[in-house]
Amino acid sequence: MRLILRGYLVEHVGLFVVGLALLAAGAPLLVFGAARLDRRAGRSPFAVGAVAIGLGPCLAGLAFDLAVLLRPVPQSMPRLAVGNIVGGNVANIGFALAVAALVRPVRATARVFYTAIPLAFGATLLFWFLARISPLSRVDAGFLLAACAVALVLLIRVARRESEDVKAEFAAWVPERVPVWLAVLFALAGAAALVGGALLAAEEALATAVHLKFSSLQLGTTIAAFGTTLPTCVATGVVARRGRVNAALGLVVASVLFNLLLTAGLVAMAQPVLIEERAIMKAIPVMALFTLLLLPVLLNDLSLPRWEGGLMLAAYAGFVIWQVLAGR
Repeated sequence: MRLILRGYLVEHVGLFVVGLALLAAGAPLLVFGAARLDRRAGRSPFAVGAVAIGLGPCLAGLAFDLAVLLRPVPQSMPRLAVGNIVGGNVANIGFALAVAALVRPVRATARVFYTAIPLAFGATLLFWFLARISPLSRVDAGFLLAACAVALVLLIRVARRESEDVKAEFAAWVPERVPVWLAVLFALAGAAALVGGALLAAEEALATAVHLKFSSLQLGTTIAAFGTTLPTCVATGVVARRGRVNAALGLVVASVLFNLLLTAGLVAMAQPVLIEERAIMKAIPVMALFTLLLLPVLLNDLSLPRWEGGLMLAAYAGFVIWQVLAGR
């Protein structure tokens, strides 16, 4: 009987990982397909590339969190969504940005980061303040979404004044040579994988947490967060290797900013989110500390050497170990 139960739980863990893999594959497919179609419609390459870099990294996390919260399941599921938001930001900085720096030292030139990074600090403080008066209500969601709109307006105004070299780097994100029929196929396949992966991962999340002896918050900050941020991690490494360090830094900073404002805002608007005290007192403050790791980048003329990337990666490994061992 025990072997049957163990096999049953292992099957759930496998399906949960498959769901995360579908999310990780579906998000970039949808972004690239939609970007190519948007370019075909006549929008400028820079505008399409900037939107894809800014909002694309949030798709996997948003789909997963909405699928988790909209299921008629126990109260532990909101903790999973919060854990995914918090852990996702930690992974974006401690893993994705670290990978980019290790592949090629970051020496960005886009002036928009002098606005975007302080906005990321502000978004972190706003989210932390609203989380302290849990639950995260629809009124709180309104504040987050309003802040998101303000941030978008500010970033658009600054981005329009970028140099032609920076604009060309962001524009290169659009797959111009992909045929339109293939872009449609990418977009449809990506959307299907995104929705299917989100539903599958949400369905198997509780059984996975039981088998791994994780709390829902732990599962969200570790495995779920890694899975939903994997597209960003891969993308930052690829573009950094190609020398597009502005795009690499943009993927990370945009993920941090819009994960807290757009994803958290839409999730709380769909359903008010109860945030447990452990998240407020431990996980979210640690996320804020990781966000502060962007400060040396800002003060060092948008540069991040390899040794700092190594320290970030070590800090992320420590965070994961802490989360795995928490509560055991």
